[in-house]
Amino acid sequence: MLYYYIPDNHHARNRTVAGGGANALDGVECEVRHLHMNQPLPPGADARCRRVLPANLDRSYILCVPSKLKADPEPVPLVLAFHGGGENADASVFQSRTQWEVSGLNNEFIVAYPNGCGTNTRLPGQATRLVCDSTGFNLSWNAEGGDPRGVAELCGIDDHAFVEQVIADIQTRYPLKQDKIFAVGHSKGGAFSYSLACDLSTTFAAIGVTAATLSDASCQPSNAVSIFHVHNLRDPVIPFAGGGVDPDFQWPPVTPGLELWARVNGCTLSIDGHDFGDDVCAKANCPAGLQVELCLVDATGDTTVDPVSAHRYLTYDEAFRLRNYNKKKNVYKNVRDAFAERYLE
Repeated sequence: MLYYYIPDNHHARNRTVAGGGANALDGVECEVRHLHMNQPLPPGADARCRRVLPANLDRSYILCVPSKLKADPEPVPLVLAFHGGGENADASVFQSRTQWEVSGLNNEFIVAYPNGCGTNTRLPGQATRLVCDSTGFNLSWNAEGGDPRGVAELCGIDDHAFVEQVIADIQTRYPLKQDKIFAVGHSKGGAFSYSLACDLSTTFAAIGVTAATLSDASCQPSNAVSIFHVHNLRDPVIPFAGGGVDPDFQWPPVTPGLELWARVNGCTLSIDGHDFGDDVCAKANCPAGLQVELCLVDATGDTTVDPVSAHRYLTYDEAFRLRNYNKKKNVYKNVRDAFAERYLE
């Protein structure tokens, strides 16, 4: 598969999304970057993909860099944050909910928010094409699920290669700590983070997931990768025990995926013996430098506004925050800061 970049002096479509806009954060500069990918139709892809899959895909991601790192380009960590299915990485959507650049500013690391792929329309009778930026509908990721779901999996989009090219693009501009590259994601973005850990285990040091499960049935990692998993016991979309609200698609349960990673990492994981009512997170007994950790919350969210509110990132984050109060500092720790504390501080 071939790739090429739009040269820096031709980034006419790049726009600043922080530094002066509605989601501006003093001390951080964000921009939209574009990559072109050659994406042939893979063998066995859904026949409908022939109508929507172009030979070349225009992929995009939001890059957020603390201004200090631009002035003093020393090797730094990188966090790639993946939106859920049906969302996008835009500043008004996933970026504003997670705000990874806040931790990036405090702990001096770079954040990238890639966009998945969807279609340009959801209306019958209209010409349909694949769109891999924030203008598309129902953007999703190819998490290489055993039961394909979403246009990225049905059409065999090589999202793993896209992520590698995002990292390569960033490295042309900023030096990165190769042992400090992380993936975090919510819902389908979390399942995709698991899949990245499976197939690119030599790239990622750790992943953080919320509202997700390991759906990659062929997961065979060659290296250990630390896992930080947060799940809401009331999540109806991707239930902790497996299943879901869609009768035609059932997610696998969370525990087997965690057990797989415990074996890969050489850890002893005891979930059944842990009192999550007393301590929200259960940590496996792992070799030095590795972790497998499960945190469980129990929250319904505001079902009067959204019947699946218990699946939403903000419900997860608020429930986790309320269970993690630091009396000495008089602060509540959210999911983002908990991950940063473990791997980036």
